[in-house]
Amino acid sequence: MLSHKQHGSYDMAEDVYAFIVAAPIFSWSFLFASYVIATKYIVYATLLNGIYFKELGGADPAATAVKFFLIPVAIAMQSDLMAVYEYLANVRYDKEVLTISSHATFTKFVLAYILRLADGVLSLSVNFGVMLVTDEVLGVFLNFAALHFLQDIDDVFYSLVEKGFFGDRLEHMATICKQISWPRRVGNEDCWKSSFITSLDTILFTTTLVILLSMFIAITVRVEQGKSILGYDLEGEE
Repeated sequence: MLSHKQHGSYDMAEDVYAFIVAAPIFSWSFLFASYVIATKYIVYATLLNGIYFKELGGADPAATAVKFFLIPVAIAMQSDLMAVYEYLANVRYDKEVLTISSHATFTKFVLAYILRLADGVLSLSVNFGVMLVTDEVLGVFLNFAALHFLQDIDDVFYSLVEKGFFGDRLEHMATICKQISWPRRVGNEDCWKSSFITSLDTILFTTTLVILLSMFIAITVRVEQGKSILGYDLEGEE
C-alpha cells in the first residue's frame, strides 16, 4: 500500500478554493468562492480586533502549561495552513489541467495558494491570540474547540454546492473540480534543492512551531516581569 507521499497525483481539495482555480473570474462560482473566503477573513479580523492583550497576566499555572503543550496541536489543526505546506512540498502545477478547465491557469493556481495561506495564518493567529488571553484550563479547551469550527466554513458551503443548494451552474463547477488532480513533485535525494523543496512541509511546520513557542515563552516571561505586551500595559493603561 502506497504511503500518502508516494501517490502519483493529488486530487484538488474539495472546498471553495477549488473554484478559485477552475472557475472563470467573472463567473458565479468564482464570485461565490470570493464571498465565502472574504467572510472568513472578516470573521477572523473581527475576532483579532476583539483580543485585548491587557487581559494577559494572572493565568493559572496549569493553564499556562496546557497552552504550551497545545501549541503544536493548534498548528496541526489548521487544515488550510497544513494544506498549503503539504502542497508546496508535494504538488506541482500541470498544464494538462487546462484540458479539463481552460481557466485553471498557473496564476490562479498560485492565487488559490495565497488566499488559503492567508486563511490559515489568520485562523492560527486567532487561536493563538485567544489562547494567550485565556486564564483558566477549561476556558483554554473551550475556546480551542469553539474556534476550530471556523476553519470549516468554506467546506460547509462547498458541500451545499455539491448537493445543488446554490444552483446547477455551481454544482456543475464542483463536478469539474473533482476531475482535477495535480502531479506529485518527485524529489531527488542527490540534489539538495530538490530534497529541500520536498521537505518544505516538515521545515515549514517546524518553523511555525518554533516561532509560536518562542513567542509564547517570551510573552509569558514578560507577563511574569510585569512588562507591557504589544504596547499594552498589563495594569490596564496603554
